[in-house]
Parts: sequence; C-alpha cells; structure tokens
Amino acid sequence: MEVIEPVHLSPALVVDDEPAVRQRLAGVLQGLGCPPEAIAMAESVAKARDRVGERRFGVVLVDIGLPDGSGVEFIGWMRRHQPDTPAVVISAWRTEDVIVSALRAGAIGYLLKERDDLELSLALRSIERGGAPIDPFVARRIMGLLAAPAPPGGSSPAPSDGEPVPSLSPREREILRLVAQGLSNREMADLLSISKLTVECHTKNIYRKLVVNSRTEAVFEARRHGLLS
Repeated sequence: MEVIEPVHLSPALVVDDEPAVRQRLAGVLQGLGCPPEAIAMAESVAKARDRVGERRFGVVLVDIGLPDGSGVEFIGWMRRHQPDTPAVVISAWRTEDVIVSALRAGAIGYLLKERDDLELSLALRSIERGGAPIDPFVARRIMGLLAAPAPPGGSSPAPSDGEPVPSLSPREREILRLVAQGLSNREMADLLSISKLTVECHTKNIYRKLVVNSRTEAVFEARRHGLLS
C-alpha cells in the first residue's frame, strides 16, 4: 500500500451534478493556482470514470449524490484502478454511515459544501502539505462514533467481532499518535529526529497491519482496536 504523500492540486477533476457547484469549486481551485485548462468536470460516475481514463489528476473532488450512482462507489473504483490519485469528498451529505463509507472507500478528506470558499481553500491547501482535510463537523461525528466507555481496569477495548488486534511496534504506535494529531511526514521526521524515509516506511507498515490506505482510515481503525487513547 502506498504512503499518502503531499500532492498537487493541478490538474484536478470536479465530480458534481450541479453546474453551479462545479463552477464554484473550479473557482476555488483557480484561486489556489490551478489554471482553468487543468480543471476537468464530470456530472456523473460514468463521466468521471471516462475523465480518469483520459488523464492523470493530482486530486479529484467528489460529491456523494450523483445521478447514476454514489460518489462512494466512484472513490472505491478509483482506489482499485488509480490508487495513487487522491479523492476528497465535498458534499452536503453528513450522516455517519456515508462519512465512514467514503473514508473506508479511500477518500483522504471529507468537506462540506456549506463552508465558504476561504474555508474550502484552506482545507484543500493542506493536501499539498500531506494533510487529510476533514471538516470540523465531520471530525466531531467521527470522534463521537469512536468514543466509548473505557473497559474495567483501563485495558484497551477489543473489537466486537472478535478479530485480533493488530500488533504495532512502540515506534509505529508513536508515529500513529502523531498521524492522529495531523502532523505531516516531514514534521514527524523532524520531531523524532529520524529521516522522512524512515517515517514513510513505518507508516507503510502501519497501513499494512491495519489494512487501510489513508491516514484517516488508519486513525479510525486504530481507535476501533483501542490502539489510540
């Protein structure tokens, strides 16, 4: 599995069935330095697949509700066919099942359309530094899902389905805690006085052990298994 790296916002693909939203997001991307000719549009899952087949994109912005399917379905398809292309959800959908499904499908971020252009710009800019932008409201919903009373004796909760808890080394747990705090690979390397390549190797091992493909998924699974307090 590939380690999430800082990415470029150009070229970009905007997948949304509303023309006004597509134009708005194109404007946000242009404000971040993406030239108009580097922004492609798609109004459906089928069109989005065609666009992805035509060229490589630095990032794909995806709505959830599309005329011929779900944005979650498209993100899952991208994960199988172009796993190196990051997808960020920008949608009005805010229910827990949709949010978790999108993140599990491979989205590296989840933003809400209700935010103003400046808030969306700041969130998207973080991708270039290796971040995984999550709307504060969405983050609170995820944390609410993960919150659970501590078991007697302070031991870590075991998964309800009886699956084994992944075994992480002390260094991997340390890096995972920093990932949960939102630090980039470079910031973790500087803090721990190790090379960026070493951080990437540890992160790749974490992804493999947790069977995930993004930072957000890693934190979600780690908390589910009781690996993060």
